[in-house]
Amino acid sequence: MHKFFYLIFLPVLTSCAFVPEEWLFSQSFKEMHSSSMSYKISPPPPQSFFTGSQTVYQNNYVLNETTTVKVGETVLRVQAFKKEDFVSNELILDQPVKVKIGTDSFTLPAKKYPIFGMFKYGGESYFVLQKLNRYYFLVDMDGLLQRMFLYEVKGRGNRVTIFPDRAKLFHETARLKRVSFFRQEKTPFLDFEVIYDGIKNNQIVLFYKNAVPGTDGGSGSFDTLSYPADSTMISVAGRLLRIIRADKEQMTYIVVKE
Repeated sequence: MHKFFYLIFLPVLTSCAFVPEEWLFSQSFKEMHSSSMSYKISPPPPQSFFTGSQTVYQNNYVLNETTTVKVGETVLRVQAFKKEDFVSNELILDQPVKVKIGTDSFTLPAKKYPIFGMFKYGGESYFVLQKLNRYYFLVDMDGLLQRMFLYEVKGRGNRVTIFPDRAKLFHETARLKRVSFFRQEKTPFLDFEVIYDGIKNNQIVLFYKNAVPGTDGGSGSFDTLSYPADSTMISVAGRLLRIIRADKEQMTYIVVKE
C-alpha cells in the first residue's frame, strides 16, 4: 500500500519542483496565460492637429548684404503670408530596423507608418503601429521604438495582450518622427514696395507703394519718403538701411535690421 502511494505522489512532487514559485506567479507568466490580461487599443489621434501659426516673409533683399539700385528700381519689396503648422497621424522611420522575436526575424522598412491607435500601460502613453504578423509595435511619445510589443489575441476581436518576451531591435535606439506639414495662404496680408527716386532738393527720395492684398501692387496707397542727402542710416517701413552712397543715378545700401 505504501509503495503504491509513493508511486502516485512522487511524480507530483517532482513536477512541482521544476516550476519555481517566483516564476509561477511572475507578471510575465500571468500575462501569457491569463485571458483577463488582454487589452483594447484606443483610437488613433486626429488625422491632423494644429500646432501654431507664424508669419512667412518673402523679401527681395538679404540682411547685411550690399545692394545697388538705379533710379526707378526696387529698394525693398516685402510680402507677408500667414502660415499654419500641423502634425499628422503618421510616423516616419528614416532608417530600416531589423527585428527578432523568438524565431521570427524581419525588417521594419524606412517609410511612413500610419498611427493605428493609442495604448496606455504603466502610466505611459504609446503610439501603436499597424499590425505586422499579428504583432503591434509601440512607440513612446519621444518617438523611441519599444522592445515591448502587443500581440493579437486570436478569436478575441480587437483584443491584444502584452507579449512576455521583448523584441530585439537592431539598432536599439531607433526613433520615429511625427510627420508635420503646413498650409500657407496664397494671398499676402502685407505687400509693400519701396523704389529709389534719386536725389532731389538735396534729399534722398524714395517712392513707397503699399499694395492692397491680392492685387500684386495693382492698387493701393502711395507716398513719398524723403531723407537728408548726407544720411548714413535711414529707417524705411520698419527696416534700418545703411546708406553707403546715393546720387542722382543710383544708391548703394545695406539692410542691417528688420
